Amino acid sequence: MIKITVDVGTTNSRIKIIEDNQVISTAKSNIGIKDVAIYGNKTILEKNLVNLINEGLLKVDRKLDDVEYIVASGMITSNLGLVEVPHRKSPVSIDDLSNNIIRETFSWLDNKPFYFIPGIKNDVPSPSVQHLNQIDVMRGEEVEAFGIINVCNIKGPALMILPGSHTKFVFVNEQNEVEKCSTTMLGEFLFALSTATILSNSLSPDLITEVDEEYVKMGVNFERNNGVTKSAFAVRLMDISLETTPNQRANFLTGALISNDIGPRITQEIEDKYNNIYIGGSSPLKDVFKIVLDHKGIPNINTILLPDDITSNAASVGALLIAERHRQSDNSIK
Repeated sequence: MIKITVDVGTTNSRIKIIEDNQVISTAKSNIGIKDVAIYGNKTILEKNLVNLINEGLLKVDRKLDDVEYIVASGMITSNLGLVEVPHRKSPVSIDDLSNNIIRETFSWLDNKPFYFIPGIKNDVPSPSVQHLNQIDVMRGEEVEAFGIINVCNIKGPALMILPGSHTKFVFVNEQNEVEKCSTTMLGEFLFALSTATILSNSLSPDLITEVDEEYVKMGVNFERNNGVTKSAFAVRLMDISLETTPNQRANFLTGALISNDIGPRITQEIEDKYNNIYIGGSSPLKDVFKIVLDHKGIPNINTILLPDDITSNAASVGALLIAERHRQSDNSIK
């Protein structure tokens, strides 16, 4: 039987059709939770999911009748999603997620079992401005993290770095629970700087076309001594005063921003406990993360760059693991 994983983010939606634990088809759209907020109702999200699922099934000559169940993670479980599922407080195990799945059916999907996986939030006993550096949340990255743990046979403590529009630092404890997370807006910063500031004339729309380790390290060194906003303007100076290419400048800027992401607090966490580091996401961002980490000279770290075939399917692997545990448990919905 076919299984379908659904990942709905703020700006995009993606589904994967899976048979015999292999992804046989995918479909993606640029409709996400933002569109629910803009239009004020969830109909656009429902129609988009129907279209994506039908598109994915059609590619491999399958029908909805062939589907056993659908499992979803990400912003689809937020208050603007199809079904709001409360975050689980860290530390969170894979069993904790599976035990707190919410099952629904929808007539527009022939009442197929539809499982919604909760996100995770850091357990901060007394949330306040004074504890703001401890407060954090995630929806979607938790299934990716548990997929990576399973595929790579990770034994905590470990740190997973999952770059993207929002980069997640996911801390895994000795029991292979997600102990906490920390989020930055790295990807959105890069996009904003390259499209909506004076730097748009100094950078190409694609930013890094080829990783240039020398210029990444220059960015790290410059940020360390001058800060992140001065590093950003330095890209403009490199354009008008030095003979540099857009790719070199993009490497410099990305190195500087990632250096800022891996600041004193993250560095201290790594030194204290989480010195096994797994870097996911996609190239070239994940490659630059590894260069920056190695260049920072943090002692005794073991940095592992995860291959694309693992990172591209990790979320689906994790979602299916969690859904299968739920279905096999005594609490599984009949």
